Amino acid sequence: MNMLREYTREKGGFADLSNGRIFYQWHGPAKGPVLVLVHGLSTPGFVWRDMLSELVQAGYRVLTFDHFGRGFSEYPGQAQTSDFFVKELDELLEVLGVQDPVTLLGYSMGGGIVASFAALQPDRIGRLILLAPVGLRSNLGGFFTTLLLIPVVGDVLMGLFGPSRFRKGLRMSAGEENVAPEMIDMQIAETRQPAFAGAVLSSLRHVIRTDLRPAHEKLARAGVPILAIFGEKDTVIPIASAEILRQRIPQAQIVVVPEAGHGLAYTHADQVSGLVLEFIRPEPFERA
Repeated sequence: MNMLREYTREKGGFADLSNGRIFYQWHGPAKGPVLVLVHGLSTPGFVWRDMLSELVQAGYRVLTFDHFGRGFSEYPGQAQTSDFFVKELDELLEVLGVQDPVTLLGYSMGGGIVASFAALQPDRIGRLILLAPVGLRSNLGGFFTTLLLIPVVGDVLMGLFGPSRFRKGLRMSAGEENVAPEMIDMQIAETRQPAFAGAVLSSLRHVIRTDLRPAHEKLARAGVPILAIFGEKDTVIPIASAEILRQRIPQAQIVVVPEAGHGLAYTHADQVSGLVLEFIRPEPFERA
């Protein structure tokens, strides 16, 4: 399956949520166990391009979607807080009729979203997978990012320079992490979308820097089965985050992918997919 070719308006659907329309796609057998993939800050549903085939072939019914303001989804303009994204996911599952407990996999910002969702509704989660998740420690700082957090000033700077800085970073990562050219091309095209700057800026202000200790402590008490995957050479979510998570959620299985950076969802897709399937295939986890 070539996710880049499959990622079109015609090969998905739109769900009407309270804050607007969300683009989603189902992949795999209609009656397979549901696995929901939640993307991160800037790259929409096509970020899963290389993981989907293996997950679908294993018999899972995989749901991907674009956050508000990304990809084909609408941009409602509200502050994109953690509660905003939890509501987005909650309503999407409800509209699509997903009632049984699901496996949630969140990547980067998506890792923070699914952790918050699972902490609030642990009974709706079969298993939880955090892939290079925010909410622990990040290197998304720097002088420019600090300026973006300032009202008005940040809005002007993001509008003028934000997308171009993202494009520069993408081109650098292409060489450093050996990212496929077509993936970089689509990511760069995303930065040129009208809603990109506003949506990303709002998420930077309200989600990315949030410490998720309270949510992690709830997950630990609930005994939610968790797999956390980190890239050894991730410069965005440093490897120190793995030890922080280990201390907060003792039951979490933690794996570090050698040589992987922050793009491990598509640069090390086979390894990540293998870890995911190994985690969700065993006999049901008995909660503490």
